Amino acid sequence: MKKKILLFSIVLIIVSIFFAVWKVGFSSVPQVIEEIPTPTDALPTVSSEIAVDLASKSGNKAVVLKINGISSDINSIEYELIYITGSGLSRGVVGKIALKGEKEIIRDDIVLGTCSSGKCVYDTGVDSVDLTLKFHSASGISVYQKKYSL
Repeated sequence: MKKKILLFSIVLIIVSIFFAVWKVGFSSVPQVIEEIPTPTDALPTVSSEIAVDLASKSGNKAVVLKINGISSDINSIEYELIYITGSGLSRGVVGKIALKGEKEIIRDDIVLGTCSSGKCVYDTGVDSVDLTLKFHSASGISVYQKKYSL
């Protein structure tokens, strides 16, 4: 008789646990997670007095960046070039130019590829470059963006 009571008690406990777990698992209302998009501030575009040109060099192994009409309050320019290689890889070049009152700058050392220890491996099949420039001044940042065909 004691064995039957013990067995009945164990079965009752197992059924109670199963029911409690089942009820908690299915009775709760699923929570809706609200995704809030990250706000992005739109940066003003650069003054129309600034002229930018990007031209290929050495059979599209490098590019020459020319910027004219730079105002004296601009203290640095960040640049980012994004391009697709002939094999479909997305590649990029980033850099920063510190200014000391120059009205014009020319960067003719921007390689489309990688260089190490004086040896360069050039990306092939590049036919266009997306250029983004950020002009930094005491009053803030302004942006220039354009796609250039090479």
